Amino acid sequence: MKPAAPETLTATISVPLKYHHVISQQGSFFRTLRNFGVSVEQASKPQKAAVPTAPPQNGSATARIDDAEDAAPIEIHWQVIENYQDAEEGDSEWTLKGSDAAGLERAQGLIQEAIVQAAAMTRVGFLSLPDRSAFPRIVGSKGSNVARLRDETGADITVSRDNCTIVIIGKLVL
Repeated sequence: MKPAAPETLTATISVPLKYHHVISQQGSFFRTLRNFGVSVEQASKPQKAAVPTAPPQNGSATARIDDAEDAAPIEIHWQVIENYQDAEEGDSEWTLKGSDAAGLERAQGLIQEAIVQAAAMTRVGFLSLPDRSAFPRIVGSKGSNVARLRDETGADITVSRDNCTIVIIGKLVL
């Protein structure tokens, strides 16, 4: 006699489309949920880009990064704008599937926490450099500086591969 297949439990949670990219963390969030034995089916995904586009640099602040006294200063541009200005409205229904009620509850809790954290990420900063030569000093060995900043601040940091801009999404701290 063949053993019965484990029962699949489901739960549905509504996730605002404007927070999808921040929550999904480029797919790593869904891998975390799989560690609890939970898979996610999304009713819809956002159609707009994950990262807002940087506004024109007119009037942006200019700063310098000096590594050593003898190093030439690097001119950078730093701009901060409000997050979710042009974000997609509406919700996506996420159907969670798992065989373990505890794992399903834990996944639901993580998604709710992620929604609250995404809502708190009210600002986007654009750090633009003249070229990519300073990126290694900013990013650190194997991304150590970026990882440390993410851990310390909770900000989402994206280092562009296409241009000379680092995008930082986080909350305004006074």
